[in-house]
Amino acid sequence: MSRPALNTALLLAALTACSRSAPPAQVSPPVARFDGGVITEAELRQALQKLPPAMRSNFESLAGQRDVAASLVDRRLLVLEAERRGLGNDPEIQRQVRELEDRLLVQALVDQEQRAAGKTPESELRAAYDAQRESFATPVRIKVGRVMVRVPQSASPAERTRARQRAERWAARLRAGESLTRVAAEGEGPERSQGGVLGPLTRADVADRGFADAAFALKTPGAVSPVFAQADGFAVAKLLEREESRIPPFEEVRAAVEAKVAPGRQRQVFEQLINRLRKSSDVRIDLARRL
Repeated sequence: MSRPALNTALLLAALTACSRSAPPAQVSPPVARFDGGVITEAELRQALQKLPPAMRSNFESLAGQRDVAASLVDRRLLVLEAERRGLGNDPEIQRQVRELEDRLLVQALVDQEQRAAGKTPESELRAAYDAQRESFATPVRIKVGRVMVRVPQSASPAERTRARQRAERWAARLRAGESLTRVAAEGEGPERSQGGVLGPLTRADVADRGFADAAFALKTPGAVSPVFAQADGFAVAKLLEREESRIPPFEEVRAAVEAKVAPGRQRQVFEQLINRLRKSSDVRIDLARRL
């Protein structure tokens, strides 16, 4: 399939995926004509708005909008041809149309119930916050300096010992007050290019267990860790900043609480609707055996 044909097919598929709706009631000038109807400016504008965001920018030009108008005509011609062949009377097509109508109606009904129920009461939000306070806690964050020496997996015990001794000398210099930038210039880790500084980091940001354990064990800015082993060598860490975990007040995380509560509240509204309909409809299940 050529590129123009492929683009036309993709556009037609995107427009067909959009929900089929009746032409706007307001008077709108036609932008395309064909035997059996027209495409109006309002329909074209609506189709452009319904295109997926990733595609929409490709059709902002006049030429692009003409392509969309042509695709709307193509879709209408396909529908007319299908109707001319009597495909609308096909039992399977009718079944699928009824299923789609059912889904749309049920969704519209549930949406209406959700709107009628209104927002979650403030008291419920605060109760949910109080019951799950820990889940809103911010993690410990640190900014840390690191100086590391790489050790290949094939290194001999003697080479590993020399690497560790090198890291020990860096640790001693940092404890003596020498600047991190100066010591880090001799390191071999990716942080060397930024003066040895890493972060801010949470524990989840650090893949290497040895580094995480050593760095997050430091409590006071300026503290220097013992030399520790990493997957790829030995290193020493110096704590620069530490922000402890905290539980933010309700007002600070109100939107997050509401988002967390929303699915349960929506389920509750739906169940109340179902129970109300069942009670008013004398529902009976007469299934006597397994199918």
